[in-house]
Amino acid sequence: MSEQKQLALYIHIPFCIHKCGYCDFNSYALDKLLDMGHVGKNWAAAYGTSLIREIKGRAGRLGLVGASVETVFFGGGTPSLFPESETIRILKTIQDTFKLSPGVEITLEANPGAAETKRFESLRKAGFNRISIGVQSFNDEALGRLERVHSGEDAREAFHSARRAGFLNVSLDLMFGTPFQSPAQAAADVEIALALGPEHISAYELTIEPGTNFGALHSRGELAGLPDEDTALDMWDMRDRLLSAAGYERYEISNFARPGFRCRHNLNYWLRGDYLGLGAGAHSLIAGQRTWNIARPDHYIECKDDPATGGEDVKDAEKAISEALMLGLRLKEGVSLGDIASRCGTEPEEKFGEVFTELIGKKLLEQEDRTIRLTQRGTLLANQVLARFI
Repeated sequence: MSEQKQLALYIHIPFCIHKCGYCDFNSYALDKLLDMGHVGKNWAAAYGTSLIREIKGRAGRLGLVGASVETVFFGGGTPSLFPESETIRILKTIQDTFKLSPGVEITLEANPGAAETKRFESLRKAGFNRISIGVQSFNDEALGRLERVHSGEDAREAFHSARRAGFLNVSLDLMFGTPFQSPAQAAADVEIALALGPEHISAYELTIEPGTNFGALHSRGELAGLPDEDTALDMWDMRDRLLSAAGYERYEISNFARPGFRCRHNLNYWLRGDYLGLGAGAHSLIAGQRTWNIARPDHYIECKDDPATGGEDVKDAEKAISEALMLGLRLKEGVSLGDIASRCGTEPEEKFGEVFTELIGKKLLEQEDRTIRLTQRGTLLANQVLARFI
């Protein structure tokens, strides 16, 4: 562990009340799993025990017992749907297995409707210090079109519950560019979020992903009401203007924070740091080796040994450079080509010099000394720009 600068832990809780039409995460509606007999009535305890087994086993096999951990992130799915007793049992195992840094960031994702003050108080007492609430919108009609199972009032109450429980670091997720959403409605969502006063806001455009219900509808031409490009760009501009005026810094394409409240866990991903993913479908990157786990939670629970089902070596210089650019360019500061060359052992210009020149010429990238970053236009077209480095 002497060469490891930072280790992040990700804990995946794949259960939801309902699988939303746009969601491509590894998540499953709990009622369906129960009805189909895939998990038993003691599903939470069984999954928690499997997670604890994996934590201890992976830490031992990888030589990570006692390793210094900077961030822990419980994501999903809906981690706040998981019983707090099981969540605390898992966190206690983490605390006993690793060495948590004095300023460790411990985040729980929560959905409105699966959050209440008593639960948050228990988790805060156990050591969680950051809550990320999946609001998406405060507009009930928009929430219905997104197949969310909470209301705008539920979202407000979830925020207040986190505050009452003593959380001083709360993030809200917002989505814009949703079916039939007007620019005024998108702006109203941002303004309501700002009135609540969270420390962090993630605000991103709806992406139609293959393999989702929305993706199937879109492929058949049946997903109506999506904004045209000009309207979507207006929403991006509105988002940046309102959040900047309120004192939030955009530090990544879709993420804004008050000073001192950037999400350190996600920063580790974008900086291509080491992370250990635990749970059904979780991915890890440790010392240039990427692995991923069995996806289905019932199969994960049944696995008695290592749940990893695949892996790849990503130490290859060309692959490492590609990933460093695709991830690092998401950050407002951009990336240092010198740092990438030092970490990857090859000059990025050797592989992507012509791409850099082309994108700079199109005013999608800008370069200062050996630092490159997305321009404002490049940020709006980030998916197309970053795809050039695959």
